[in-house]
This record gives sequence, structure tokens and C-alpha cells, in this order.
Amino acid sequence: MCIRDRPKADREKKAEKDLTELGKKHNAVLQSARQIFSIAINCLQQLHNIKDGNSMGENLGETIENYKVQLGKYHKILLSEGADRSELFSEVVMMEHKKKLINAKDENNLENIIEVLLSLRVNALQISPELRKNLVYELIRNDIFLITAKKNNQFILDLLAISSNALKHALCALISVIASTYKGVEYLVENDHSVLQKIIDILKEQEDGSVTQRFCVAILQKMSIKEDLVEVLMKNKMSEWIVKLIERSTSKEIHTFSLDFGSALLANILHANSTLDFLEKNASVTKNMIERMLALIRETIPTSVLMHVLICLSYLSKERFSPQVEQCHFVDKISDFVEYFSQNHVSENENDEIDKRTVLDLCAHMFHPKDVVADSSQSMEYNDMKFEDKIKEFENEQGDLIFECFPDEVSQYNQ
Repeated sequence: MCIRDRPKADREKKAEKDLTELGKKHNAVLQSARQIFSIAINCLQQLHNIKDGNSMGENLGETIENYKVQLGKYHKILLSEGADRSELFSEVVMMEHKKKLINAKDENNLENIIEVLLSLRVNALQISPELRKNLVYELIRNDIFLITAKKNNQFILDLLAISSNALKHALCALISVIASTYKGVEYLVENDHSVLQKIIDILKEQEDGSVTQRFCVAILQKMSIKEDLVEVLMKNKMSEWIVKLIERSTSKEIHTFSLDFGSALLANILHANSTLDFLEKNASVTKNMIERMLALIRETIPTSVLMHVLICLSYLSKERFSPQVEQCHFVDKISDFVEYFSQNHVSENENDEIDKRTVLDLCAHMFHPKDVVADSSQSMEYNDMKFEDKIKEFENEQGDLIFECFPDEVSQYNQ
């Protein structure tokens, strides 16, 4: 590089750094805006309740104080000017929250338990994506649920057993944060699979599309990355539960998040060797699943869900399932779908066109026979995803973690 070019290169480097920092600040402002918007919506709901005489006056002061705490935290973000937020998950902060959580549980103080869980979650949402893995590792290192110290899961199981929708929501939201890394999943199943089993049980009690259902589905999708846990999911018939969920969505509205993460979970379940071995031994179950998913791809379902279902079908198009594939007229129905989708999927904008091309490219990749030798007596195999290609809905393209947050959450904490 010429000496005279160095100032220009330095300026470009500084501009790139400044742009990155500006992006972080922008994301922080957006996140705060979403949360403040949620609080505003809930305030309106409370005002309507007061107007209609449905609000208990003695709880009003407490509700106002909770709003003050939440707004204060988001206000702090907006004034922080992009400062380092690692203090939000420092050992001092973690130990303080852990102590408060233990004391609140010992005192059976439901409100304080929820407050601590909410505070940890707010800290997680405040942190920029590239620091989120560090926060998860600190939650694990400080053993926030006493899983390592007690060598059992009783602390977290006791909390999950409390009959409170608000607590289940707050607790599942934090568990979802921890499960966002492989180490987090290992932490949750360090002793046994009882936490996973309890999340499955809670999930099956929820209304379709509810906030807690969304978090439970997210937790299971994240935990399905660990292959030995897929066997627990299969024993609990989660593959059947997810197919039924998607089928129900064709006749009633269900939150897209539940469908997206649910279908991604289904793909990871069907990707596991233990699942494929089970399906090979249970031909009728396999045939039923193939038939139902072939029917689903002709329904109006979100594009992300459609792609996940197609991925699931690609796993079941393997040579080991050739009898079921033939019985279901698999090849003909996939060909019919591609023709139908090409002609009937209306692209109203550029994103729709991109989705359409992605679906068709996916079909071309997964259902196009691999090159084989000239000997036609050999069966043709279909392209499929490799083991390391398991679906991770909770990471962005850069590998940074995505922590779920929904506009309709705030109202849940008053239940």
C-alpha cells in the first residue's frame, strides 16, 4: 500500500467501526421501543379495566411501580449511548439475582420470584446480540437454578410446578434464553431429563399460539439439537403433536412463531438416527406421517413452515422407506406440488418472489436424484441435509443468539 493511501484506509476502517457501533445503538433503541410499546398497550388495557370497573384498586399501586421499574430500565438503555453493558451479567449482578430468587422461593413469594426472573430476562434483552452467549454462560457458571450445586433439578421443578400462568411464562422465557446455547442445554439436562419432560407437559396444557406455548416450543426446538434428547421427544409423541398443530392451523389462526419453531423442531426430530430407526420398524406410522405432510404442502401455510415440512419429507424419502414412499405416490405428489406452486403461488412483492424461488430451489435440491452409475438396477437416493445441518431457528446469519420477545407478553404477567 502506498503511504498516501494509508489515511484513506484508516478513514474507511474508522467509518466501518463507527457504522457497527451505530448499528448496535440502533438495535438497542429498537428493542427498547418494542418493550415500551408493549408497556403502553398494557397500560391502555388497565385503563379500560378501570373504566369498566374490572380492576382491583389495591393492585393498582403495585402495577404502577412495576411499570416504573420497567420504564426506568429501558430509559437507561436509551441514555447509555452504546456503553458496554457487560455489567448487566457481571458476577455481582448474577449472584444478587440468584440470592433474591432463592429467598423469594423460600418465602413462597410469587411476586418476588417473577420479579427476579423478569429482571434477568430484561438484562438479557438489553444486551447486544454478540454478547448474548456470554450472558448465557454466566447464568450457567453462576448456577442460577442450583442444578449443579444440588446435583438435582428440584429447585427449577418446584418453580415449574407452581400453579401460576405468569410464573410459567417468566420461567419458560428465561429457560429459553439458557437453552439458546449447547452448553445451556447440557446444563438443563446435567442430572436427568426431568426439566425437558416438564416443559413437554406444560406445552401440552397450553392454548394454541399462547405466549407460554411459544416459549415451550422454542425451548424444545433448541434442545432438539442434542440428539440423545430427541428420543425423549419421540417417546412423548412430539412429532405427532406438531403435525396436528400445523393441521389445526389450516382451519384456525395460530401464532406463526409456534408453527415456525414447531415445524423446525419436527425437522430436527425426523433428522435423528433414533427416529429414523423407529420409523423403519413402524411402517404404518411412517406412511401416515408422509401422507399427512404431503397433504399439508398443498395447504396455505407460512413459507418457513412449508420449507420445514419439505425438509421433513426429504428425510422420509430415503431408500429405507421406499415401500411407504411408493404407497403414498411420493414422487408424483412432489412433482404435482412443484407444478402447482410454480403456477399458483402469487408473488405480490420482492420478498414473495424470493420465498417462491427458495421453495422451488429447495425442492430441486432435496428431491432431485443424486448422480448414480449407469447400472439402472441401483436405487436412486435423494439429496438430504447432513447431520451438522440441523435447523437452528434461534441464531441469525452471523451466529449470534436471538432471544424471543413478543408484543403481547406484558399482559401475561397480570394473570
